[in-house]
Amino acid sequence: MTGTETAEDIDRRAAAWAARLDRGPFSGADQIAFDAWVSKDTRHLGAFARARAVALHTRQAAALQGTTAVERPELARRSLLAAGVAVGMLSGVGLAAAYWRRSQRLDTARGEVRAETLDDGSVVTLNTQSRVSVRYTRSVREVFLMYGEALFEVAVDPVRPFVMRAAGAVLTTYDGSFLLKRLNQAPLEVVALAGSLHMRMGRDQAQMLAANQLVRFGGNETSSPRPLGLATDRILAWRDGKVEFHDASLERAAAEFARFSGAPIELADRQVAEMKITGLFEANDSAAFARAAARSLNLRAEIGSTRILLSRG
Repeated sequence: MTGTETAEDIDRRAAAWAARLDRGPFSGADQIAFDAWVSKDTRHLGAFARARAVALHTRQAAALQGTTAVERPELARRSLLAAGVAVGMLSGVGLAAAYWRRSQRLDTARGEVRAETLDDGSVVTLNTQSRVSVRYTRSVREVFLMYGEALFEVAVDPVRPFVMRAAGAVLTTYDGSFLLKRLNQAPLEVVALAGSLHMRMGRDQAQMLAANQLVRFGGNETSSPRPLGLATDRILAWRDGKVEFHDASLERAAAEFARFSGAPIELADRQVAEMKITGLFEANDSAAFARAAARSLNLRAEIGSTRILLSRG
């Protein structure tokens, strides 16, 4: 009977669930009971997240003091998994809509890059034409990438998990650096630059993303993490006002430049669109890119103030 529950009752029950999880993965019956308990009262979610985080913080402090209460790696991993399961319960359409109406919105215009320090010291950097909503409470830090590309540099907070939401995915961590990218109807791309991330998409089984791994959700893409294979400075070239391509099609390059200022790039035919290019370019100078592409690919560049056309020479 949640109506008569005191805060102490809720905290006691949350601690019991946290202790049960530490003993091993939930059984099927345990998971059903846990899900039912969390869904009965919105206070249950925060209490459970706090219980798991406090336990993790206690073990981390003990480790620094050289005592024996060090959390085993598999338990630390389950702590993150449990937090991800708990915050995932907030994904109901009605609740989510009301929740995000009270959030702070950050966005960028075409050609703009913006960095913002959040209340906890975390930093979010938005690429051009991007938007996020930020919602912090006493029990959880949440951000929602509506569209575009954002780098989240998460400040350590052992009490509140940091939850990133985008395209139906729920991504949970306590610290680290993560890049989320969602352009138009393309799959959501998630890159872990530092730290680990619990990931859940809808009712799919949860997985972990480790540092220097990438995963894509949606479309025909697989959702299996794979090694990054690129240096961080190349992935984040946009923070310095640049775009980098490695064996990318001109079609993809033209779409990328369309997100920044400058005349749009048009491609004369499919053969030109499928040509590949590699290089580092100024994001707001599509004309310079067109000249470079024409020289390296033996194309003709017609550059005007309102349109750039690349065609075969």
